[in-house]
Amino acid sequence: MQVTKKELEKNQIELSIEVSEEELKPHLEKAAQKLSAKNKLPGFRPGKAPYELVKNQFGEMTILQEAVEFIVSDFYYKAVVKEDLKTVGQPEIKMDKLAPGNPVIFKAVVSLLPKVTLGEWQKAIVKKKEAVAQEEDINKTIDQLSQMNVKETVVERAAKKNDKVELDFEVLINNAVIEGGKNPRYPIVLGEGRMIPGFEDQVIGLKTGAEKKFELKFPEKYFQKNLAGKIATFKVKVLAVYEREMPKLDDSLAKMLGFDTLEKLKEQIKENISQDKQAKENQRVESEAIQEVIKASQIADLPENLIHNEIHKMMHEMEHNITSQGMDMSGYLKSMGKTETDLHKDFRPQAIERVKAALVLRQISVEEKIGVDDNEVEEELKKQKEMYKSNPEAIKNISLPAYKQHLINLMINQKVVKFITDKIVK
Repeated sequence: MQVTKKELEKNQIELSIEVSEEELKPHLEKAAQKLSAKNKLPGFRPGKAPYELVKNQFGEMTILQEAVEFIVSDFYYKAVVKEDLKTVGQPEIKMDKLAPGNPVIFKAVVSLLPKVTLGEWQKAIVKKKEAVAQEEDINKTIDQLSQMNVKETVVERAAKKNDKVELDFEVLINNAVIEGGKNPRYPIVLGEGRMIPGFEDQVIGLKTGAEKKFELKFPEKYFQKNLAGKIATFKVKVLAVYEREMPKLDDSLAKMLGFDTLEKLKEQIKENISQDKQAKENQRVESEAIQEVIKASQIADLPENLIHNEIHKMMHEMEHNITSQGMDMSGYLKSMGKTETDLHKDFRPQAIERVKAALVLRQISVEEKIGVDDNEVEEELKKQKEMYKSNPEAIKNISLPAYKQHLINLMINQKVVKFITDKIVK
């Protein structure tokens, strides 16, 4: 095998690989066996016909074409090892010469793992903030719990602020109902401000059975960009009016929620909020610490496929989050007035930062010899299998070799992040 290297832009390299006739023989024999297995030849069991018989039956070119996948896969890998290249992603393959009785010549264009030179990141300092629940946080949560346990009574009077109303309403633009603009039995608490400005004011004062038609303008910065700034017609019918009585903030409310006293409820709320704030603060300082490492380091040009793959991951994460909330990705994009191409552009800067973060974490793990041993990995796999023991599909995925490698990478990254934060977070 002869290999010629040519450096390209954006951290890519072109390998020109020539495979001799002698080196091709094992792959041609394997391809011939595959052909005879797919096409029964008289007198021979599938895959057992002699090479010469298969050649006479199908021709040398057919065997060679069948062998191309084996040849490229084997000799591309050998060329990468021979040249001691650290590649990322799949190569682009172009056949230069493929003819019986000749060497096979092909080119492989592949991205190289960008070179990372770590700077003096350990001189950086990231300040950690205090993460404790404030009184207003606790009161806000108690108010939310109270709202969940409010007593509602149907009343035969005009709706007023703090009442809940059930509405049947339509939203029209140019005399056509907009997508998602027909809402039967839609509950609204007047005064919460969840509708566009002016809507609740139009409902206050209406009784059960009352109907009303009015026009309102959507805000200029409305989240559904296709509606922003447009004037719409609303047709409203009041189906019911409910007076809402908030529970008293005393021990009886605490007992409804499973606590002996209001004080114990507040203590638990304070602990929960503090833990949540602490987790968010930990995430902030970890992210900031990694950014300090990136800023102090020199990173070679990022291959486009690395960025593209990261954008693809981010798109997948977003779709998973949207569908888990019962929404549809295409409908969500339409409501935002965006296309997948728009999202790709929006995600690109963040994807670049995520790739850089992965590269510096990897470099630190190499230079500091941070890894995980088999016992650590097996222990974590055991914990996860125990956690998901009632989910056969999850157990199946956890048992895959690819998942184990993913877990190893994740565990190493966690150790590296701890190594960084221990050094520079104060």
